[in-house]
Amino acid sequence: MAFWNKSTTSEGTDSLAPSSATDSAVSAQAQKIKSDIQALISQELAAANAQELVRTISENCFEKCITQPKGFLDAEENACIDQCREKYMRSWNVVSRAYINRIQEQQLFAR
Repeated sequence: MAFWNKSTTSEGTDSLAPSSATDSAVSAQAQKIKSDIQALISQELAAANAQELVRTISENCFEKCITQPKGFLDAEENACIDQCREKYMRSWNVVSRAYINRIQEQQLFAR
Protein backbone atom coordinates (compact mmCIF):
# COMPACT_ATOMS: atom_id res chain seq x y z
CA MET A 1 0.00 0.00 0.00
CA ALA A 2 1.69 3.20 -1.16
CA PHE A 3 0.54 6.80 -1.16
CA TRP A 4 1.42 8.81 -4.22
CA ASN A 5 1.87 12.54 -4.61
CA LYS A 6 0.93 14.19 -7.84
CA SER A 7 3.82 16.19 -9.27
CA THR A 8 4.54 17.97 -12.52
CA THR A 9 7.45 16.90 -14.73
CA SER A 10 9.76 19.30 -16.59
CA GLU A 11 7.58 18.86 -19.68
CA GLY A 12 4.57 20.16 -17.79
CA THR A 13 2.77 16.83 -17.59
CA ASP A 14 1.47 15.37 -14.40
CA SER A 15 3.09 12.24 -12.99
CA LEU A 16 2.59 10.16 -9.92
CA ALA A 17 5.67 9.94 -7.70
CA PRO A 18 5.98 8.12 -4.40
CA SER A 19 6.23 10.25 -1.30
CA SER A 20 9.21 9.11 0.75
CA ALA A 21 7.77 10.41 4.04
CA THR A 22 4.48 8.60 3.63
CA ASP A 23 6.22 5.52 2.23
CA SER A 24 8.37 5.17 5.32
CA ALA A 25 5.37 5.73 7.62
CA VAL A 26 3.36 3.13 5.72
CA SER A 27 6.33 0.75 5.74
CA ALA A 28 6.74 1.13 9.51
CA GLN A 29 3.03 0.58 10.03
CA ALA A 30 3.06 -2.48 7.76
CA GLN A 31 6.05 -3.90 9.65
CA LYS A 32 4.25 -3.43 12.98
CA ILE A 33 1.13 -5.13 11.64
CA LYS A 34 3.26 -7.98 10.31
CA SER A 35 5.03 -8.51 13.65
CA ASP A 36 1.69 -8.32 15.52
CA ILE A 37 0.22 -10.98 13.23
CA GLN A 38 3.30 -13.17 13.66
CA ALA A 39 3.00 -12.89 17.45
CA LEU A 40 -0.69 -13.85 17.31
CA ILE A 41 0.09 -16.82 15.07
CA SER A 42 2.83 -17.95 17.45
CA GLN A 43 0.41 -17.76 20.38
CA GLU A 44 -2.23 -19.73 18.47
CA LEU A 45 0.33 -22.38 17.52
CA ALA A 46 1.49 -22.67 21.12
CA ALA A 47 -2.11 -23.12 22.29
CA ALA A 48 -2.78 -25.70 19.57
CA ASN A 49 0.40 -27.59 20.49
CA ALA A 50 -0.57 -27.63 24.17
CA GLN A 51 -4.05 -28.92 23.30
CA GLU A 52 -2.55 -31.63 21.11
CA LEU A 53 -0.18 -32.66 23.90
CA VAL A 54 -3.01 -32.93 26.43
CA ARG A 55 -5.15 -34.88 23.95
CA THR A 56 -2.32 -37.28 23.12
CA ILE A 57 -1.40 -37.85 26.75
CA SER A 58 -5.02 -38.42 27.76
CA GLU A 59 -5.72 -40.79 24.90
CA ASN A 60 -2.56 -42.86 25.09
CA CYS A 61 -2.15 -42.99 28.86
CA PHE A 62 -5.80 -43.92 29.33
CA GLU A 63 -5.48 -46.78 26.86
CA LYS A 64 -2.24 -47.96 28.46
CA CYS A 65 -3.10 -47.58 32.15
CA ILE A 66 -6.84 -48.03 32.58
CA THR A 67 -7.73 -51.67 31.97
CA GLN A 68 -11.24 -51.54 33.42
CA PRO A 69 -12.92 -48.14 33.77
CA LYS A 70 -14.56 -47.59 37.15
CA GLY A 71 -15.55 -44.66 39.34
CA PHE A 72 -12.03 -44.16 40.77
CA LEU A 73 -8.36 -44.77 40.02
CA ASP A 74 -6.42 -47.16 42.20
CA ALA A 75 -2.81 -46.54 43.23
CA GLU A 76 -1.40 -48.66 40.40
CA GLU A 77 -3.39 -46.78 37.76
CA ASN A 78 -2.38 -43.42 39.25
CA ALA A 79 1.30 -44.41 39.20
CA CYS A 80 0.99 -45.66 35.61
CA ILE A 81 -0.67 -42.42 34.48
CA ASP A 82 1.98 -40.32 36.25
CA GLN A 83 4.82 -42.23 34.57
CA CYS A 84 3.11 -42.17 31.20
CA ARG A 85 2.48 -38.41 31.43
CA GLU A 86 6.08 -37.71 32.44
CA LYS A 87 7.39 -39.83 29.57
CA TYR A 88 5.24 -37.98 27.04
CA MET A 89 6.24 -34.59 28.44
CA ARG A 90 9.95 -35.43 28.24
CA SER A 91 9.56 -36.76 24.71
CA TRP A 92 7.52 -33.73 23.64
CA ASN A 93 10.19 -31.37 25.01
CA VAL A 94 13.02 -33.23 23.26
CA VAL A 95 11.17 -33.20 19.93
CA SER A 96 10.17 -29.54 20.33
CA ARG A 97 13.74 -28.44 21.09
CA ALA A 98 15.10 -30.39 18.12
CA TYR A 99 12.45 -28.90 15.84
CA ILE A 100 13.13 -25.35 17.01
CA ASN A 101 16.88 -25.82 16.60
CA ARG A 102 16.37 -27.15 13.09
CA ILE A 103 14.20 -24.18 12.10
CA GLN A 104 16.73 -21.73 13.56
CA GLU A 105 19.57 -23.40 11.65
CA GLN A 106 17.59 -23.26 8.41
CA GLN A 107 16.92 -19.55 8.97
CA LEU A 108 20.62 -18.91 9.52
CA PHE A 109 21.57 -20.73 6.31
CA ALA A 110 18.87 -18.92 4.34
CA ARG A 111 20.46 -15.53 5.06
